[in-house]
Amino acid sequence: MARPPVEHPKAAKRQKTPPSKKELPPRRTPPTVEGRRLAELAMAAGFGSSVDDLILRSDRESLALLGADEDSPLLADVLRWQGSVVRDRGQTTDAEKLYTRSLGVANKLSYEAGQSHALNCLGAIAQRRGDLSAATEFFHHAQRIAETCGEGRLAGMIQQNLGVVSDILGDSKSAFSYYHASLHAFESTHDTQAMTLVLNNLGVLLFKTGRLEDARSSYDRGLTLARYRGDLLSEGVIEANVAELELKRGQLAAAGPSIDRALEIAELRHDKLRRAAALKLRGVSLRLAGHPAEALEPLRTAMTLSAVTEDALLGGEVMYECGQALAAIGDLEAAKRSWSSALDAFERIGALDWVERVRGLLSDDRPLRPM
Repeated sequence: MARPPVEHPKAAKRQKTPPSKKELPPRRTPPTVEGRRLAELAMAAGFGSSVDDLILRSDRESLALLGADEDSPLLADVLRWQGSVVRDRGQTTDAEKLYTRSLGVANKLSYEAGQSHALNCLGAIAQRRGDLSAATEFFHHAQRIAETCGEGRLAGMIQQNLGVVSDILGDSKSAFSYYHASLHAFESTHDTQAMTLVLNNLGVLLFKTGRLEDARSSYDRGLTLARYRGDLLSEGVIEANVAELELKRGQLAAAGPSIDRALEIAELRHDKLRRAAALKLRGVSLRLAGHPAEALEPLRTAMTLSAVTEDALLGGEVMYECGQALAAIGDLEAAKRSWSSALDAFERIGALDWVERVRGLLSDDRPLRPM
């Protein structure tokens, strides 16, 4: 299921019914990032033919003004911001290089907040690639620094990221603990941007543990906050998860608008990763509607995009769904090959729930039927 990155907010022109007053923070923007915030507002409103290019240009201009030979905390921040933009476009290796440069500058200056932020971002890259051991190490290192230098918000974000890793590893108890602690911290400071992210991930975990009504409530609360803030990235991620929940319920008609909206946002933002996730769901919907042959086209496109963005978990999920569609059209040998590839991906990541599910399919001697 889809997870939003935890680094910087995006804004957009869409606004819906506002959340309750107690969830609304005072609107304050640090003056050091005002220029970037203005660029984000223009970007999210759709100005320009390439949605993210405005922010990238702003970051490049900032780097030029700062000077390549003049290390400063702001340089570390701008490098990290630029890394997050290219990460959100699916350019994982480019993002990693920028995060590594940011960490190098922060280390040189003993800039603790910059060190912690960069380590957190590098953990997210490792998680995307399926290296959960390295991700956990990055997150714990980042957390230790964040706690010593008083970066409470970042410490909450890192707790959330550790919850995601625990969830993938099948440790629901630890994941719930991380998520609830993170959500409580953000609620106490009325941090709606961070709350949105945690509510999405908490919804994913509730969905996986069979608590569908609670999951939908968590998603709906997160969507309300995302739409009020104009946070397109989070809105698209949550819409994809709502669609997956409705498909699980067998409510194809209810899932359709959420799939369409998630895909629309991904295309608007030039976000290959979220486009892959939405196309996977479109393939599932087509298969469940009785059109498995037609489902293979969006699934194969999703497979290509997940490979380009280096998202190991999503790639495994797409291969699993390709196997489901192939089994539905009667090509059982091809289905087994696709499931075997998915199993390899899940075993490498350590996604135990998925491993168990796919092994059950491959070990069953009876005629295969899609689940």
